[in-house]
Amino acid sequence: DIQLEELGDSHEDVANTYHEMGISFYLQVKYKEAVEMFRQALDIYLEVHGNRHEDVANTYHEMGIALYCQVKYKEAVEMFRKFLDIYVEVDGEGHEKVLNARKLVAKGLELLGQHGE
Repeated sequence: DIQLEELGDSHEDVANTYHEMGISFYLQVKYKEAVEMFRQALDIYLEVHGNRHEDVANTYHEMGIALYCQVKYKEAVEMFRKFLDIYVEVDGEGHEKVLNARKLVAKGLELLGQHGE
């Protein structure tokens, strides 16, 4: 609350705090709360950085994992695809992050029964 009062609700440090809270909730197996914190962080990151920044990609990634853990595969795949697009643009096709992102998308689609989409 103090950070919000001092910095406002559109400051990167506030987004970082929401992101860290999301990770903390995730580690406590509180996936619904984690997703909410990641969404709040994402809203600020998008405002501060635009939609092609590593913080945005990482937040999509972690939100996707939390959704995956809730068996919300369709939403998880949507998040995985978003961070994949950013990683391809920022890091290039051959980068390890891109390869891992592709694996997550494929696994999510497999669980949805949509092989090859």
